[in-house]
Amino acid sequence: MSRTRRTGEGNSLELLLDTICNTFGGVLFISILVVILINMSSDAAQVTPPDEAELMEMQIELQKSQERIQKLKNAIDQQQSIESQFVDPDTKMIVRKWTQLNADLTRLQESKDQALANISKDQTLINKVAAESKQSADALAQAKEEYNSLLSRLRTEVETRTQAAKLPKLRRTSKTEMVFFLREGYLSSYARKMGEGSYVPNTNEVVEKTGPQGAYIEPVSSAGIKISKGDNAIQESLERRLADFKPSQHYIAVFVSPDSFEEFAVLKDLMVQKGFEYRLEPYTPDQKVYIGPAQNAKNVQ
Repeated sequence: MSRTRRTGEGNSLELLLDTICNTFGGVLFISILVVILINMSSDAAQVTPPDEAELMEMQIELQKSQERIQKLKNAIDQQQSIESQFVDPDTKMIVRKWTQLNADLTRLQESKDQALANISKDQTLINKVAAESKQSADALAQAKEEYNSLLSRLRTEVETRTQAAKLPKLRRTSKTEMVFFLREGYLSSYARKMGEGSYVPNTNEVVEKTGPQGAYIEPVSSAGIKISKGDNAIQESLERRLADFKPSQHYIAVFVSPDSFEEFAVLKDLMVQKGFEYRLEPYTPDQKVYIGPAQNAKNVQ
C-alpha cells in the first residue's frame, strides 16, 4: 500500500510519509494474517488441541506483530511531530497561496491565449477593412484623376468652340435703307438697280402682299443667292449684288431667319469690307415685314 503524494510540500517530507505508509501497510497485512491463523488454530483446537510447540510459536509471532504495530504507532507519532515542527501554519498558508496563485496564473494564461486569439481575429478584420479602404481610396483617386482629365478636355473644347462676342456699337444714320432677306441660306433683295440712281422692286426675289394691317413683303422661297462658306464664286456674286448700292448713300437692313445666322457672318464680313453700315433684324417666317413711310435717323452698326 502506498500513499498518494500531495502537491506543494517538500520532497523529503513526502519520502518520509511514503515510508511510513508502506510500513503501516506491511504491519496491517501481517496482523490480518495472524488473526486468520488464530481463527484456523481455534477451529483446529476443537478437533485436535495444538501441542505446546505450536502455541509457543504462535505467541512469539503474535508478540512480534504487536511490536511492529507499536513501532508503526511510534512512527506515526514521530511523523506528526516532524510535520508540526517543519510545516508550521505560515508555511501551510504560503503553500495554499502558492497553489491558488498557480491556479490563477493558469487561468490568466488561458485568458491571455484567448485574448491573443481574439486580437488575431480582430487584426485579420482590421487588415481586411484597411485593404478595402485602400481600394476605395485608390478608386477615389482614379475618379478624381478622370474628373480632372474630363474637366480639362471640357475647358479645351469650350475654348475651341467659343468665340469672344463683342456688343455692337450702334450709331444714328440718315442714309437710305435697302432691305435684304436671308432665309434658308438664300440672300434676296427687295430693290434692284435699273439705272443710275434708279431702283425698282425685285419681284423675282421679294413679293409684296396685302394683309389686315397693310402691305408687307416676304422673300420668294429658294430665290436669290445661295450663300456657302468657302465658295469663291458665291463671294463674287455677293460683291456684284452689293455693287448696286453705294455705302455713302445706303445702309443694308438684313432680316435673318434662325436657320441662316452662319450665312449672315459671311455677308457681314463682306459688308464691313465694302464699307456698308448695316442693321441686323432677326425674324421668323411667320412674322410680317410691313412697308411704311421712310424714317430718318436709324440705328446701324
